[in-house]
Amino acid sequence: MQDWKKVFSSSQLAASSMVMGILNENEIPAKTLNKQDSSYVFLGEVEVYVPLPMYEKAQTLIDAIQLDPINS
Repeated sequence: MQDWKKVFSSSQLAASSMVMGILNENEIPAKTLNKQDSSYVFLGEVEVYVPLPMYEKAQTLIDAIQLDPINS
């Protein structure tokens, strides 16, 4: 996912899916990368990525819905 930046990460698939849905509804393309263990879903994270030019807008939107963004 070249030119995409991580904007959110959670150990809960539902939270990451919700963030991706909200971003998509606001015309910000978003993708998830599931890094959870297939046998032990409590291990690992589900990350949400957006295109680099839309990172700031996505970060602002996530802040507005009071979720913790990734600052990396």
